[in-house]
Amino acid sequence: MGRFVLRRVLLLMPILIGVSVLIFLIMHLLPGDPARLIAGEDASEEEIEMIRVKYGLDKPLVIQYLIFMENLFKGEVKSLRSDVPVFEELFPRYLNTIQLAFSSVLIASILGILFGVVAAVHRNSIIDNLVMAVSLFGVSMPIFWLGILLILFFSVYLGWFPSGGKEGLSSLVLPSLTIGLAIAAFIARMTRALMLDVLSQDYIRTAIAYGFPRKTVIYRYALKNVMIPIVTIIGLQFGYLMGGAVLTESVFGWPGIGRYVVEAIFARDYTVVQVGIMVISATFVIINLLVDLIYAFLDPRIRRG
Repeated sequence: MGRFVLRRVLLLMPILIGVSVLIFLIMHLLPGDPARLIAGEDASEEEIEMIRVKYGLDKPLVIQYLIFMENLFKGEVKSLRSDVPVFEELFPRYLNTIQLAFSSVLIASILGILFGVVAAVHRNSIIDNLVMAVSLFGVSMPIFWLGILLILFFSVYLGWFPSGGKEGLSSLVLPSLTIGLAIAAFIARMTRALMLDVLSQDYIRTAIAYGFPRKTVIYRYALKNVMIPIVTIIGLQFGYLMGGAVLTESVFGWPGIGRYVVEAIFARDYTVVQVGIMVISATFVIINLLVDLIYAFLDPRIRRG
């Protein structure tokens, strides 16, 4: 197990280097001059050239990339817009997105697994049809529209939660529900399909025939055997949320890393985009590593291997 973890950690470096090279080239291929954007519309050519020299934008791409990587390892990468170290602006937003992603996935996991198991156990019943109808509605509903509906109901009409911003734990409830309900619908449908397949296996029927309690058969034997694919789905969703929660962050004014990177893309702030995407990529790889470790915990055959 230790060698497996070490091997996965060592693979992290070439992946991050590849991501840094790719995003560096893409950002420099986009139309627009960041020096002109920083200087403003009324700036002279001399002022624009001074900005290019200040940030090294006049150097060849290879030299710019090497300078960027050197500053990155030193922690001295600065934003082209604000001239402030990127990590000072990025780190609080990263923690905000982690907080949003974790709470959303927690809600989605609890609701999705619970309703998926209930639907599978009561196959073709009213409960099953109701769960599947609600989950289909949740999968089909655009996240930004669901967020607006939650704001209207819980903030405008009831006044229970803030409609946006970050003002304590209460402001986390609505954006977490917006993302969590959409993911829960997907997890519920997957859990139901997997549970139906497992419940039809011979060892489940044998356990029932031997008189094992129904709850023991469902939760100890059936559910445990479907947790590996469910954990995969949950891990992937958590990774995607690190960069893909932009719509929710925009609707609720949540100061997250996704929104921050998108704003930097429009402003041609190369350094912020590169650092932001590398942080998101590193988080995604680490989450995949944690998912693999959970596999080993759930399946003894993986531990022995």
